[in-house]
Amino acid sequence: MEEKQLYGALTVYRERGAYLRRLEQFEKAKASYDEAYKNTPDDVRMLTGRSQVCADAVQPVQAYSDAELALKLEPGNMNARNMQARAMYTMSDFERSVVMNYRGARFRRQPPYFIEGINQGVETIQDCIGINAGNVMVEFLPLIKQIEAGRIDEDEPQKPLHVSRIPRPKKKRKLTQLEARKHLTLARVLAMKYLGPMAYDKFFLQELMEDKRLKSANSGGSIELKAIVKEALRSLSERQDMLRAQRPYYTIKLAEKAESKHQNKYKEAVLIKEREIGARTAERLLKQIEKCMRENRIMDLIAQAERMQMFLDGKTPRTLPDKELYTDRLYRAVGEGYLSQHRLSYTLSERGNRRRIAFLMGLPVGRPKSFDSVMANYPYKFIDIKQATAKVMATLEMCENSTMKCWLMYELARLLCTQKNYALAKFYAKRCQREAQEISNVTWWLNGCFVLMSGDMQQGNSNEVRIQVEEAYEFSKKLQDPERVQAFLAKCAEIAAETTTADERKAIVQRERQIINVMDEAQRVETQVLFKRMSTVPPGRRFSVLPRKPEPGESQAERKRRFQKRLSVIPGPERALPPPPKSETPGFQIFDI
Repeated sequence: MEEKQLYGALTVYRERGAYLRRLEQFEKAKASYDEAYKNTPDDVRMLTGRSQVCADAVQPVQAYSDAELALKLEPGNMNARNMQARAMYTMSDFERSVVMNYRGARFRRQPPYFIEGINQGVETIQDCIGINAGNVMVEFLPLIKQIEAGRIDEDEPQKPLHVSRIPRPKKKRKLTQLEARKHLTLARVLAMKYLGPMAYDKFFLQELMEDKRLKSANSGGSIELKAIVKEALRSLSERQDMLRAQRPYYTIKLAEKAESKHQNKYKEAVLIKEREIGARTAERLLKQIEKCMRENRIMDLIAQAERMQMFLDGKTPRTLPDKELYTDRLYRAVGEGYLSQHRLSYTLSERGNRRRIAFLMGLPVGRPKSFDSVMANYPYKFIDIKQATAKVMATLEMCENSTMKCWLMYELARLLCTQKNYALAKFYAKRCQREAQEISNVTWWLNGCFVLMSGDMQQGNSNEVRIQVEEAYEFSKKLQDPERVQAFLAKCAEIAAETTTADERKAIVQRERQIINVMDEAQRVETQVLFKRMSTVPPGRRFSVLPRKPEPGESQAERKRRFQKRLSVIPGPERALPPPPKSETPGFQIFDI
């Protein structure tokens, strides 16, 4: 059944849209006018009303097109001319807006819509090119010459030397850390100048667009929230662009130059005070970091280092002149802290030291029986490792400080090694060593070497570990106290040279799956039950699904080992099997399964 047409739909939707416009509910008003347009697309009052709604909702393109359509239907309509002039002003075409208002003012003086439009446009043009704008050719001549020198003449024909058949994407030059900081600072300053207190709303919306919490299990709500945030941010950005077109930034800067001497002295005094406070805060944070380093509290050291990095990120070379020096001192202390983990303890047993080395090198470790200071103070971070890797990579691309680069490449290599991406981890560890060698920093070179050894020890490359130990042994002689690192390196080489038994459990599970896949449906369930029952049998009495040679002494039972010739009964009292071993740790047992 067809939907019945509403009687007087044009009048109903048009008047409803006008009422909602007076209530400043522009989206609902525009929807009502759209319904009226569907019923009667050639009504002039409806078109001028929708143009007014679009102008109030800062949608000048739609407002201009509706006013132009109304003028085609009724060329003498003054309301449509007024809407067209308002739309031109909103699109920052101030000169044309003034011309259109002058033309309308010849025919209608009252109500004073056109006179107000003339005054508004003239005032805006005077703000842009009046006395506050300064002398453009004198003050901006160097900038104009610089732009002209960098501009390429488009009319001059340029013949390409070689045309490749393979399409190559255009490479955009990435911003350096200084350039990115300047762009971010300028964007915030422009928002504060033009939007005022609403700039904080814009900053909040920009952070919300990148917030991971915006995506949730409620996909419909997440999409709706994201659309609201995007629309609000677009509205604020367009408002800022419109205000900037009305009053360019150089007029604001020129007006700020005409200040009193007392205000300039006050600003200079504030800057000196801010520098003193920043220097004292940086020294205090560095003393706390060095104290944690002397006491081997690596977890607290990394927490304090992150706090100081956040403090340095909020400073510029103008507010903190020695920022590069403090950054070098910070990451030298972090490197010393990471290197101090690689030490042997003379209070621990041989097994405890081996467990410590296995823990630091990423090898599997069992449950510790005694307290280990390195394992207790290890800087754990319960974060998404892929997200952390992407964050470190993005920071590394913009980093300029060499010592900070060493730390970032070390962190990246360590995270990649945790993800079993050994090839890329080795690449970044080598880069860390190369960067440390350029700045003559032995500490970060040794840290990069330990990451390389960790990847090779996890892969079982004993020859590579031996070569790296010999190279690190020579480099460690440049340290003030090389004995501690050299003892740790010797123990690492000893552990890497030992043969390790492979974990056959994964191979057994894979072999069982292969056996089950080639079976019929009827036998598959029974075989799965059989494999499950076999997994509960001790390894010595279990039939292995992997092809291997029988080990000597494995097939001999207790009676076979005590068997004597010509005797069917073992002499002496009956001897039982020894009990399973028990752990000294309360609540922990070793089961023979």
